[in-house]
Amino acid sequence: MPVVRYQIRDEYGLADPELYKPTKRDDPEEILEGVAMAGLVGVLRQLGDLAEFAAEIFHDLHEEVMTTAVRGHALMLRVQQLEAEFPSIEKSFMSQTNSLQFIYNTGIDWHPNIQTDQNLITSGDLPRFILDSYEESRGPPRLFMLDKFDVAGAGACLKRYSDPSFFKVDLSASSKMEVEVQREKTVRKIKVC
Repeated sequence: MPVVRYQIRDEYGLADPELYKPTKRDDPEEILEGVAMAGLVGVLRQLGDLAEFAAEIFHDLHEEVMTTAVRGHALMLRVQQLEAEFPSIEKSFMSQTNSLQFIYNTGIDWHPNIQTDQNLITSGDLPRFILDSYEESRGPPRLFMLDKFDVAGAGACLKRYSDPSFFKVDLSASSKMEVEVQREKTVRKIKVC
C-alpha cells in the first residue's frame, strides 16, 4: 500500500481568507473575480510547494548526471584511443607466422573470462544523494515498547501497525472527517451571510 508522502493542499484553501469574506454590496462580478483570484493564488502556492518538494527529492541529481557524463566522455576518449592504436597491433599479429605462439599467450585466458566487479560509467549502484537520504532516515520504530500498554498482549502493536488494512481504514476515516469539517465550515459561512 502506498503511503502518502506529500499531500497537495486545496487551491482555494491556500488563498487569503479575506478574499472569501462577504462584500459590502452583492456584486456578482466582484464575487467571481475574488474567487478566480483566490484560485489563481492557490494554484501558484501549490506550484511553489511542488517545486520545494521536487527540489528536496532531486537535490544533487544534476551533479550526479554531470559526473556520469564526464565518466562517459572519458570512456569514449579511451575507446577512440584504442581504435587508433588497434591497426598497429593488428599488423604485428598478422605478421606472425607461427600461430602456436598465440596459444601460450596469457591474454587468451583473460578475454573469455573477463568479469566486471564494478560499473564502468557510474561509480556505484545508487547515487550519493540517495544514499545520504537513506543514512539520514531513522530505523523502524520499536513497537515492542508499546506492548505493555496494549491489552491485546505481546506483539500486538507490531501486528496492528504493520497491517496495511489498518492504514486504509485510518486514511478513509480521516478523509471523511475532513469532508465533515468542510461541510460545517460551508454551513457556517452560509449562516453568516
